[in-house]
Amino acid sequence: MAPVTNDEGPGRPLTAEEISVRAQAFDWNVNIPFKHWLRTTQTLQQEADMYLRDCNFPQAYLLYFRCSTLVLDLLKKHPEYKTPEAKRALRAKLLTIDVVINNLEKIKPILDQQHADWEEAQAKKNAKQDHRRQSSADPSAESSTYRNHASKDPALSSARRLLDAGEYQDLAVELAQKEMQRRDAGRRATKQNGEAHRDQQQRRAAGFWETWVQDIAEKQAEDEEVFRKQMESTRRTLGGDTDLLSSDPKHAADRPRNPPPVSNYQYPKIARSVPVEYSPQPPRGNESHALQPPRPPKQEVVDHSLLVPERPAKTPYHSEPLSQEPPSTKDLPKLPSLPPKLHDGPPESPKKQQGVAFKPSAYLENGQPLRSVFLPRQLRRQFLEIASENTRRGLEMCGILCGTAVNNALFVGCLLIPEQKCTSDTCETENEGSMLEYCVEQDLLMLGWIHTHPTQSCFMSSRDLHTQAGYQVMLPESIAIVCAPKFEPSYGIFRLTNPPGLPHILDCKQSATFHTHHVENLYTGAEHKPGHVYENENLDFYVHDIRPGASNGAVLRKKF
Repeated sequence: MAPVTNDEGPGRPLTAEEISVRAQAFDWNVNIPFKHWLRTTQTLQQEADMYLRDCNFPQAYLLYFRCSTLVLDLLKKHPEYKTPEAKRALRAKLLTIDVVINNLEKIKPILDQQHADWEEAQAKKNAKQDHRRQSSADPSAESSTYRNHASKDPALSSARRLLDAGEYQDLAVELAQKEMQRRDAGRRATKQNGEAHRDQQQRRAAGFWETWVQDIAEKQAEDEEVFRKQMESTRRTLGGDTDLLSSDPKHAADRPRNPPPVSNYQYPKIARSVPVEYSPQPPRGNESHALQPPRPPKQEVVDHSLLVPERPAKTPYHSEPLSQEPPSTKDLPKLPSLPPKLHDGPPESPKKQQGVAFKPSAYLENGQPLRSVFLPRQLRRQFLEIASENTRRGLEMCGILCGTAVNNALFVGCLLIPEQKCTSDTCETENEGSMLEYCVEQDLLMLGWIHTHPTQSCFMSSRDLHTQAGYQVMLPESIAIVCAPKFEPSYGIFRLTNPPGLPHILDCKQSATFHTHHVENLYTGAEHKPGHVYENENLDFYVHDIRPGASNGAVLRKKF
């Protein structure tokens, strides 16, 4: 669908000042541990880098600005900042904040220019078509609730092709996997032996700003080509279904009737041919051929010359001596101009090109939009195979769902198995530094977690709720998958409600591993519908096990 372009729709680009106000509109809760806030800054920076590579400048600016606000202002006010460990961690984070500030400075003039161009275009449109403004908006196309949220969402404020992720799942997965391959290649190209992560970030950022105009033109052209092929494939599929339906006698009554013939159509008239008359002939040859039918005589040659128009007389040609000079170009017929060469010269300005962005598929209870999360359907089965030994012994096990953001949607591409301590009722990750280091090196976001209930049914325990709160603080779309192979339902995909779930859990002071909460509706299902999670057969993923002694093989990305 085309983006809404009125004053309250997502077609109006937000200014840098508007985005900065929205970037600071989050709950600063000192009850959240300092390490969770520090991880949040890393998640924000990684997300911003991904949106920057998608050339979604408004959302990248929001995430960079929020990250800088936390690092430069708020983290120093946290009660745990007084500890030596927290001070060391913040000093290390300050070493990379210059990359964030540099990107903010480069994005701001782009946002200002996009908004100025939009205002100029709107002024011209209003001056010429003021009488058509009300009729151009279709109130039935989208609800006022969606318009209200979309107008405040920087990810949707730029002029992009907005699509529903549920209706275009195959397209979303195909575009994401192409983009992930491109990012993997770029990361390998900038990674050098012994190079610090900060240097890699600076190198990638510098490379982006050197070629971003050309890159956005090429990427959007590729996305549009994939979109076109998807539409053609859908049309062919629908056409094939129609052909099958028409050949099935069971559905003959359901077929639409053929349109009535057009009675006023006049066919062109042609001259009638001369009829041929046959005369019987006596049989010739031996008697053995007596039973053969008589051979007709040769057809009389009919003169059709009367039907052919006369050839016009030749125009006399006056002989003249050949001129030694070439004829004047003004006397020659004018030839059509050659089409322009592709990729010859600077690419078209990004503001005039249409990209692809996927609309939020759900909203939190407080109205905050949730991006779509695509989950490989085979991931649960593969995880249960890895956890089968623990399940047989009655021990829980967990894994981390890691992935990336592409076109305003999230895609799980890695099942990370961390070091962990497992009991019959809990599973606690250990050596979290190695887990975080791997995610930073591979440019992966933590999109949630998965764990087993080998002896219990499928639900979120009080311990699970506190664990999930840590993920949703970093990323609102984070999910928790509970697998209970011995019970029905055998699995569930959940998230905390917000409110009341997330704020209540964050303010909970109870120290016991298992305790009761006197608030209902703390968590809800996240699978679509009405949630934001889609399980997809075509999404690739791989397993990376960082437990001591684990073997990961040589396959980087494998579909199970």
